[in-house]
Amino acid sequence: MYYPILIDLSKFKSLVIGGGKVATRKVLNLIQFSNIPKIISPELCDDLKDIIALYRIDYSRKKYEKGDLRGFNLVFAATGDRDCDLMIESECKELDILLNVADVPELCSFILPATIKKANITISVSSQGTAPFYAKYIKENIEKQLSPQIDDISALAEYFRFKLIKNISSNDLQKRDYLIKKFLDTDWERLFNEKKKDEVYKIMNDLFTYC
Repeated sequence: MYYPILIDLSKFKSLVIGGGKVATRKVLNLIQFSNIPKIISPELCDDLKDIIALYRIDYSRKKYEKGDLRGFNLVFAATGDRDCDLMIESECKELDILLNVADVPELCSFILPATIKKANITISVSSQGTAPFYAKYIKENIEKQLSPQIDDISALAEYFRFKLIKNISSNDLQKRDYLIKKFLDTDWERLFNEKKKDEVYKIMNDLFTYC
């Protein structure tokens, strides 16, 4: 069973081995979470070439060889080559490196859930590696239900929490719970659609005035 966890990828030195569409998705996902990986592959698809140029990614045009993993603590293998994947797994075990092998869960020390990222909101769905197509289906259905204003609302919620911590004593649980309920009961989606952003923030600030 895989344990769900959120980690700060900016603190990891990562490597993607592979140059096709799957490797491209891995690289884009890492970039989305503030991690620029190194890439090793004898060939690259056009999309990955563009990404390497755009983000100035360190790229080695070669096949994986033992020793290439030294200095890394997070490795993504998307080679499509079983023998190569087994060699990568062996070196990762030897060096205690976290490894994800695309579509080969038995070689992975971690797997990737189907993920929605909207501003500061991250929603992940996993089937524990048993049926990733179904996890993706659930993710897509959740995504359809999210407010188009979720970026603005999540930013507002972050600022609301800052105000809550600053202005309301941690001992006053009743007042904190009251304000949180008021925030959650407010139709922020409608307000962001109808009013300017500074007006919405004023409405949020007014919650503290009348509590």
